[in-house]
Amino acid sequence: MVSTVHSLAFAPCAASLSRVDSPFLDCVSDDLALLLAQAGVDDVRTPFASRWKFCLIEDTEGPPRLNLPSRDQDAWLATRTGFAPSWRDVGGDPAAAVLSWHAELREGRAVLVVGDAFHMPWLPYHRNEHMAHGFVVEGIDPQSREPVLHVVDPYHNATAYGRATPVTVKVGLADIAPALGEGSWAVLDRIGDPTPLDVPHQVATNAEGILAAERDGSFARLLDGHTDLDRDALANLALQVWLLVRDRSLHRLWLVDERAALRRIGLEDLAHRFEADLIPAWRRASEMAYVATRRVQAGRAAPRSVLDAVRAASEQETAVAGWVVESLRSAA
Repeated sequence: MVSTVHSLAFAPCAASLSRVDSPFLDCVSDDLALLLAQAGVDDVRTPFASRWKFCLIEDTEGPPRLNLPSRDQDAWLATRTGFAPSWRDVGGDPAAAVLSWHAELREGRAVLVVGDAFHMPWLPYHRNEHMAHGFVVEGIDPQSREPVLHVVDPYHNATAYGRATPVTVKVGLADIAPALGEGSWAVLDRIGDPTPLDVPHQVATNAEGILAAERDGSFARLLDGHTDLDRDALANLALQVWLLVRDRSLHRLWLVDERAALRRIGLEDLAHRFEADLIPAWRRASEMAYVATRRVQAGRAAPRSVLDAVRAASEQETAVAGWVVESLRSAA
Protein backbone atom coordinates (compact mmCIF):
# COMPACT_ATOMS: atom_id res chain seq x y z
CA MET A 1 0.00 0.00 0.00
CA VAL A 2 1.45 3.34 -1.05
CA SER A 3 2.27 5.77 1.74
CA THR A 4 -0.09 8.74 1.96
CA VAL A 5 1.81 10.72 4.59
CA HIS A 6 5.25 12.26 4.53
CA SER A 7 6.00 13.28 8.12
CA LEU A 8 5.75 11.86 11.62
CA ALA A 9 2.62 12.87 13.47
CA PHE A 10 2.20 12.07 17.15
CA ALA A 11 -0.35 12.81 19.90
CA PRO A 12 0.97 10.62 22.72
CA CYS A 13 -1.48 9.02 25.13
CA ALA A 14 0.08 5.67 26.15
CA ALA A 15 1.38 7.20 29.37
CA SER A 16 -2.24 7.61 30.51
CA LEU A 17 -3.13 3.91 30.20
CA SER A 18 -2.95 3.44 33.97
CA ARG A 19 -5.73 6.00 34.43
CA VAL A 20 -8.22 3.94 32.42
CA ASP A 21 -10.45 1.42 34.22
CA SER A 22 -9.74 -1.16 31.54
CA PRO A 23 -10.90 -4.27 33.46
CA PHE A 24 -14.43 -2.85 33.68
CA LEU A 25 -15.00 -0.98 30.41
CA ASP A 26 -15.88 -2.17 26.93
CA CYS A 27 -13.35 -1.62 24.15
CA VAL A 28 -14.78 1.69 22.89
CA SER A 29 -15.43 3.16 26.34
CA ASP A 30 -11.87 2.53 27.47
CA ASP A 31 -10.63 4.18 24.26
CA LEU A 32 -12.82 7.21 25.00
CA ALA A 33 -11.45 7.32 28.55
CA LEU A 34 -7.93 7.33 27.13
CA LEU A 35 -8.79 10.16 24.73
CA LEU A 36 -10.29 12.15 27.60
CA ALA A 37 -7.11 11.68 29.61
CA GLN A 38 -5.05 12.76 26.62
CA ALA A 39 -7.28 15.84 26.29
CA GLY A 40 -6.51 16.86 29.87
CA VAL A 41 -9.64 15.68 31.71
CA ASP A 42 -8.66 15.02 35.33
CA ASP A 43 -11.39 12.52 36.25
CA VAL A 44 -11.91 9.85 33.59
CA ARG A 45 -13.76 7.46 35.93
CA THR A 46 -16.86 9.40 36.92
CA PRO A 47 -18.21 9.85 33.37
CA PHE A 48 -18.33 6.06 32.91
CA ALA A 49 -18.91 4.87 36.46
CA SER A 50 -21.45 7.17 38.11
CA ARG A 51 -24.62 5.67 36.61
CA TRP A 52 -26.25 2.49 37.90
CA LYS A 53 -28.96 1.47 35.44
CA PHE A 54 -30.88 -1.55 34.21
CA CYS A 55 -32.31 -0.82 30.77
CA LEU A 56 -33.08 -3.38 28.08
CA ILE A 57 -32.84 -3.25 24.30
CA GLU A 58 -35.71 -5.34 22.98
CA ASP A 59 -36.33 -6.05 19.32
CA THR A 60 -37.23 -8.94 17.03
CA GLU A 61 -33.65 -9.99 16.34
CA GLY A 62 -33.16 -12.09 19.46
CA PRO A 63 -33.44 -12.13 23.24
CA PRO A 64 -33.25 -8.92 25.27
CA ARG A 65 -29.90 -7.17 25.62
CA LEU A 66 -28.74 -4.66 28.18
CA ASN A 67 -28.19 -1.08 27.14
CA LEU A 68 -24.53 -1.29 28.20
CA PRO A 69 -22.70 0.82 27.40
CA SER A 70 -25.62 3.21 27.28
CA ARG A 71 -26.62 4.45 23.83
CA ASP A 72 -26.56 8.00 25.18
CA GLN A 73 -22.97 7.66 26.37
CA ASP A 74 -21.60 10.27 23.97
CA ALA A 75 -24.14 12.85 25.14
CA TRP A 76 -23.47 11.96 28.78
CA LEU A 77 -19.73 12.41 28.24
CA ALA A 78 -20.38 15.81 26.69
CA THR A 79 -22.32 16.91 29.78
CA ARG A 80 -19.84 15.53 32.28
CA THR A 81 -16.57 16.44 30.54
CA GLY A 82 -17.26 19.09 27.91
CA PHE A 83 -15.93 16.74 25.22
CA ALA A 84 -17.79 14.52 22.76
CA PRO A 85 -16.56 12.17 20.02
CA SER A 86 -17.30 13.15 16.44
CA TRP A 87 -17.68 9.97 14.38
CA ARG A 88 -16.85 9.40 10.72
CA ASP A 89 -16.89 6.31 8.49
CA VAL A 90 -13.67 4.97 7.01
CA GLY A 91 -15.69 4.66 3.82
CA GLY A 92 -13.81 1.72 2.32
CA ASP A 93 -10.62 3.76 1.82
CA PRO A 94 -8.16 3.14 4.70
CA ALA A 95 -5.38 5.13 3.01
CA ALA A 96 -7.59 8.23 2.83
CA ALA A 97 -8.64 7.70 6.44
CA VAL A 98 -5.00 7.54 7.51
CA LEU A 99 -4.40 10.87 5.83
CA SER A 100 -7.22 12.36 7.92
CA TRP A 101 -5.84 10.75 11.08
CA HIS A 102 -2.44 12.21 10.31
CA ALA A 103 -3.97 15.70 10.18
CA GLU A 104 -5.72 15.16 13.53
CA LEU A 105 -2.55 13.88 15.16
CA ARG A 106 -0.66 16.95 13.96
CA GLU A 107 -3.29 19.00 15.82
CA GLY A 108 -2.52 17.02 18.99
CA ARG A 109 -5.61 14.80 18.94
CA ALA A 110 -5.30 11.03 19.20
CA VAL A 111 -7.76 9.04 17.07
CA LEU A 112 -10.21 6.31 18.12
CA VAL A 113 -10.70 3.67 15.42
CA VAL A 114 -13.30 0.88 15.31
CA GLY A 115 -12.88 -2.08 12.98
CA ASP A 116 -13.00 -5.87 12.76
CA ALA A 117 -11.02 -7.60 15.52
CA PHE A 118 -10.50 -10.61 13.25
CA HIS A 119 -7.83 -8.61 11.38
CA MET A 120 -6.08 -6.99 14.39
CA PRO A 121 -2.82 -8.90 14.93
CA TRP A 122 -2.31 -7.90 18.57
CA LEU A 123 -5.65 -9.32 19.78
CA PRO A 124 -6.60 -12.88 20.80
CA TYR A 125 -9.56 -12.50 18.42
CA HIS A 126 -7.13 -12.29 15.47
CA ARG A 127 -8.22 -14.87 12.88
CA ASN A 128 -10.57 -16.37 15.46
CA GLU A 129 -13.69 -14.20 15.63
CA HIS A 130 -15.26 -11.31 13.74
CA MET A 131 -16.42 -8.57 16.08
CA ALA A 132 -16.26 -4.79 16.31
CA HIS A 133 -13.30 -3.59 18.34
CA GLY A 134 -11.88 -0.16 19.09
CA PHE A 135 -8.31 1.03 19.53
CA VAL A 136 -6.45 4.34 19.61
CA VAL A 137 -3.91 5.64 17.09
CA GLU A 138 -1.45 7.92 18.86
CA GLY A 139 1.05 8.25 16.01
CA ILE A 140 1.70 7.68 12.31
CA ASP A 141 5.20 7.13 10.99
CA PRO A 142 5.79 7.50 7.22
CA GLN A 143 8.03 4.54 6.46
CA SER A 144 9.43 4.01 2.97
CA ARG A 145 6.74 1.61 1.75
CA GLU A 146 3.67 2.31 3.91
CA PRO A 147 2.62 4.26 7.00
CA VAL A 148 3.17 2.57 10.35
CA LEU A 149 0.50 3.18 12.96
CA HIS A 150 1.40 3.53 16.64
CA VAL A 151 -1.54 1.78 18.29
CA VAL A 152 -2.58 1.97 21.94
CA ASP A 153 -5.23 -0.54 22.97
CA PRO A 154 -6.47 -0.32 26.60
CA TYR A 155 -8.72 -3.39 26.31
CA HIS A 156 -8.59 -5.91 29.18
CA ASN A 157 -10.52 -9.18 29.06
CA ALA A 158 -10.11 -12.93 29.40
CA THR A 159 -11.38 -14.20 26.03
CA ALA A 160 -12.00 -17.72 24.78
CA TYR A 161 -8.74 -17.39 22.78
CA GLY A 162 -6.51 -15.97 25.49
CA ARG A 163 -6.19 -12.86 27.61
CA ALA A 164 -6.32 -9.39 26.12
CA THR A 165 -4.34 -6.83 28.11
CA PRO A 166 -3.54 -3.16 27.46
CA VAL A 167 -0.81 -2.89 24.83
CA THR A 168 1.10 -0.48 22.65
CA VAL A 169 2.09 -1.85 19.27
CA LYS A 170 3.27 -0.70 15.85
CA VAL A 171 1.41 -2.07 12.84
CA GLY A 172 1.76 -1.40 9.12
CA LEU A 173 -1.24 -0.04 7.28
CA ALA A 174 -1.32 -3.07 4.97
CA ASP A 175 -1.63 -5.38 7.99
CA ILE A 176 -4.50 -3.47 9.54
CA ALA A 177 -6.31 -2.31 6.37
CA PRO A 178 -8.58 -5.41 6.15
CA ALA A 179 -9.99 -4.50 9.57
CA LEU A 180 -10.93 -0.98 8.51
CA GLY A 181 -13.04 -1.34 5.35
CA GLU A 182 -16.38 -0.93 7.11
CA GLY A 183 -14.94 0.76 10.18
CA SER A 184 -15.38 4.17 11.75
CA TRP A 185 -13.22 6.63 13.63
CA ALA A 186 -13.54 9.60 15.95
CA VAL A 187 -11.68 12.37 17.69
CA LEU A 188 -12.86 14.37 20.69
CA ASP A 189 -14.36 17.79 20.08
CA ARG A 190 -14.56 20.40 22.83
CA ILE A 191 -18.20 21.46 22.91
CA GLY A 192 -18.47 23.43 26.13
CA ASP A 193 -17.79 23.44 29.84
CA PRO A 194 -18.49 20.34 31.93
CA THR A 195 -21.46 20.26 34.30
CA PRO A 196 -20.42 19.18 37.82
CA LEU A 197 -22.09 16.01 39.05
CA ASP A 198 -24.46 16.31 42.01
CA VAL A 199 -23.56 13.08 43.82
CA PRO A 200 -26.61 12.82 46.12
CA HIS A 201 -28.95 13.51 43.19
CA GLN A 202 -27.16 10.96 41.00
CA VAL A 203 -27.27 8.27 43.68
CA ALA A 204 -30.99 8.86 44.25
CA THR A 205 -31.68 8.84 40.50
CA ASN A 206 -29.75 5.59 40.14
CA ALA A 207 -31.69 3.80 42.88
CA GLU A 208 -35.06 5.08 41.71
CA GLY A 209 -34.24 3.88 38.21
CA ILE A 210 -33.44 0.38 39.42
CA LEU A 211 -36.74 0.20 41.31
CA ALA A 212 -38.56 1.48 38.22
CA ALA A 213 -36.95 -1.30 36.18
CA GLU A 214 -38.29 -3.83 38.65
CA ARG A 215 -41.78 -2.32 38.51
CA ASP A 216 -41.91 -2.23 34.71
CA GLY A 217 -40.81 -5.87 34.50
CA SER A 218 -37.36 -5.34 32.95
CA PHE A 219 -35.68 -7.86 35.23
CA ALA A 220 -38.43 -10.40 34.58
CA ARG A 221 -38.25 -9.87 30.82
CA LEU A 222 -34.52 -10.51 30.82
CA LEU A 223 -35.24 -13.91 32.36
CA ASP A 224 -38.27 -14.63 30.19
CA GLY A 225 -36.23 -13.96 27.06
CA HIS A 226 -33.76 -16.74 27.93
CA THR A 227 -35.93 -19.54 29.35
CA ASP A 228 -35.27 -21.83 26.36
CA LEU A 229 -31.60 -22.10 27.44
CA ASP A 230 -30.56 -23.08 23.94
CA ARG A 231 -27.14 -22.22 22.51
CA ASP A 232 -28.04 -18.72 21.30
CA ALA A 233 -30.01 -17.77 24.40
CA LEU A 234 -27.23 -18.91 26.70
CA ALA A 235 -24.55 -17.11 24.73
CA ASN A 236 -26.54 -13.90 25.01
CA LEU A 237 -27.35 -14.41 28.69
CA ALA A 238 -23.69 -15.08 29.49
CA LEU A 239 -22.73 -11.84 27.75
CA GLN A 240 -25.39 -9.79 29.55
CA VAL A 241 -24.48 -10.94 33.05
CA TRP A 242 -20.78 -10.54 32.25
CA LEU A 243 -21.49 -6.94 31.30
CA LEU A 244 -23.34 -6.46 34.58
CA VAL A 245 -20.43 -7.80 36.64
CA ARG A 246 -18.06 -5.33 35.02
CA ASP A 247 -20.50 -2.43 35.15
CA ARG A 248 -21.40 -2.93 38.83
CA SER A 249 -17.73 -3.42 39.75
CA LEU A 250 -16.89 -0.12 38.09
CA HIS A 251 -19.75 1.63 39.86
CA ARG A 252 -18.44 0.35 43.20
CA LEU A 253 -15.09 2.01 42.48
CA TRP A 254 -16.91 5.31 42.00
CA LEU A 255 -18.84 4.81 45.22
CA VAL A 256 -15.54 4.33 47.04
CA ASP A 257 -14.23 7.53 45.46
CA GLU A 258 -17.33 9.39 46.70
CA ARG A 259 -17.39 7.93 50.20
CA ALA A 260 -17.18 11.36 51.85
CA ALA A 261 -20.24 12.62 49.96
CA LEU A 262 -22.09 9.37 50.69
CA ARG A 263 -21.29 9.64 54.38
CA ARG A 264 -22.94 13.06 54.50
CA ILE A 265 -26.23 11.55 53.26
CA GLY A 266 -26.12 8.43 55.40
CA LEU A 267 -25.03 6.02 52.67
CA GLU A 268 -21.50 5.28 53.82
CA ASP A 269 -22.23 1.53 53.52
CA LEU A 270 -23.33 1.65 49.88
CA ALA A 271 -19.97 0.64 48.39
CA HIS A 272 -19.81 -2.25 50.87
CA ARG A 273 -23.32 -3.40 49.87
CA PHE A 274 -22.14 -3.57 46.27
CA GLU A 275 -18.96 -5.42 47.22
CA ALA A 276 -20.53 -7.87 49.67
CA ASP A 277 -23.95 -8.56 48.16
CA LEU A 278 -24.64 -7.26 44.68
CA ILE A 279 -21.44 -7.92 42.73
CA PRO A 280 -20.95 -11.47 44.11
CA ALA A 281 -24.51 -12.31 43.07
CA TRP A 282 -23.90 -11.20 39.49
CA ARG A 283 -20.50 -12.89 39.48
CA ARG A 284 -22.13 -16.18 40.51
CA ALA A 285 -24.72 -15.77 37.75
CA SER A 286 -21.94 -15.07 35.26
CA GLU A 287 -19.98 -18.15 36.29
CA MET A 288 -23.07 -20.35 36.06
CA ALA A 289 -23.98 -18.94 32.65
CA TYR A 290 -20.47 -19.71 31.40
CA VAL A 291 -20.68 -23.29 32.69
CA ALA A 292 -24.14 -23.71 31.17
CA THR A 293 -22.85 -22.43 27.83
CA ARG A 294 -20.03 -24.97 27.85
CA ARG A 295 -22.45 -27.79 28.72
CA VAL A 296 -24.72 -26.93 25.80
CA GLN A 297 -21.72 -26.70 23.46
CA ALA A 298 -20.82 -30.22 24.57
CA GLY A 299 -24.30 -31.47 23.69
CA ARG A 300 -25.70 -31.62 27.22
CA ALA A 301 -28.68 -29.86 28.78
CA ALA A 302 -28.14 -26.58 30.55
CA PRO A 303 -28.93 -26.50 34.28
CA ARG A 304 -31.98 -24.34 34.91
CA SER A 305 -30.32 -23.17 38.10
CA VAL A 306 -28.58 -20.53 35.97
CA LEU A 307 -31.92 -18.72 35.75
CA ASP A 308 -32.27 -18.92 39.53
CA ALA A 309 -28.85 -17.30 39.88
CA VAL A 310 -29.84 -14.43 37.56
CA ARG A 311 -33.09 -14.01 39.48
CA ALA A 312 -31.22 -13.89 42.79
CA ALA A 313 -28.85 -11.23 41.45
CA SER A 314 -31.81 -9.20 40.19
CA GLU A 315 -33.34 -9.36 43.65
CA GLN A 316 -30.09 -8.04 45.11
CA GLU A 317 -30.30 -5.09 42.72
CA THR A 318 -33.74 -4.11 43.94
CA ALA A 319 -32.87 -4.81 47.59
CA VAL A 320 -29.89 -2.45 47.49
CA ALA A 321 -31.84 0.17 45.55
CA GLY A 322 -34.71 -0.04 48.02
CA TRP A 323 -32.29 0.42 50.92
CA VAL A 324 -30.85 3.54 49.24
CA VAL A 325 -34.28 5.10 48.72
CA GLU A 326 -35.43 4.33 52.27
CA SER A 327 -32.18 5.64 53.74
CA LEU A 328 -32.50 8.90 51.83
CA ARG A 329 -36.11 9.32 52.94
CA SER A 330 -35.17 8.72 56.55
CA ALA A 331 -32.37 11.29 56.32
CA ALA A 332 -34.57 13.95 54.68
